[in-house]
Amino acid sequence: MKTNAPEKIYLVNDDLNIKREWYKTKQVGFDTTEYTRTDVFIERAENYLKDQFIKDVSVLSGGVVHINFSTAIKNFVNYMKGE
Repeated sequence: MKTNAPEKIYLVNDDLNIKREWYKTKQVGFDTTEYTRTDVFIERAENYLKDQFIKDVSVLSGGVVHINFSTAIKNFVNYMKGE
């Protein structure tokens, strides 16, 4: 289901953490919390598993599958951040 809602929104606090406002773009220089739509997060994770995760998996002799989990997790986090 397509929606017109932004993929991410940002909650910004002022210097005294009293007034909070929502923005569609990140506001530089302010204490900001980023929120991502759940469907966007799931779609991005699915794309990572389909396209990138295989790079962290190797099949050893005898059909044994080896996954370098520390590398896979680091790569997943970087992928989800857009790096």
